[in-house]
Amino acid sequence: MANAKQNVSFLENKGQMMDTEGKPVPFVLFKAEAPGMNVYITEKGLTYVFVKIEENEDEEKGERKPGKHQDLMITGKYEEKLKAEMAWINVNLKGATIKRENIIKEEPSTEHFNYFYGHCPDGIYDVYQYKKLIIKNLYPNIDWVFYNSSKGGMKYDFIVHPGANPNDIKLIYESEKPLDLDKNGNLQLKTKLGTLTENAPYSYLKETNAEIKSSF
Repeated sequence: MANAKQNVSFLENKGQMMDTEGKPVPFVLFKAEAPGMNVYITEKGLTYVFVKIEENEDEEKGERKPGKHQDLMITGKYEEKLKAEMAWINVNLKGATIKRENIIKEEPSTEHFNYFYGHCPDGIYDVYQYKKLIIKNLYPNIDWVFYNSSKGGMKYDFIVHPGANPNDIKLIYESEKPLDLDKNGNLQLKTKLGTLTENAPYSYLKETNAEIKSSF
């Protein structure tokens, strides 16, 4: 999320999040937002969702023709005036084990949120955002860490502890268009609503900062 100049926060899903049909999505663990994009951390990996919101031109004619997909944040009277176009990129971690109970949440927000939807009329309370997440042992002795870059936007690291095999890390990208690998080793993931760049991996020894050659 290098296009997000401001910091992002990771909102925990405690049952309040829904899909475009209004059904709960328990496999979604956290959500981060940036201009024009949402990122979901799931039990399989990551889902990048590009979102384009437009006024519904047919509303003035007394007709309601929402877009093929609608953003989950559009509810009530606003839903009748807006339509959303969306594009997806999935990044699945092959062979990984991502469990909610293995996630360490750090730097919680001072405020919290309470949700009341049709599927949870009694309310879901005390939902917090976090600045940093550590998913422990998604591969044996390998952790996945999400945090904010000093330049703004989201970054993630794989922490390969002693005894782990870095070859266990396998990212499976699912997108409508083929991936491009540019001359600098960056992945370019193009969608109809924008391009996501995954910078070439930078690997180093934590103790000495000695760089280890790596690439996609």
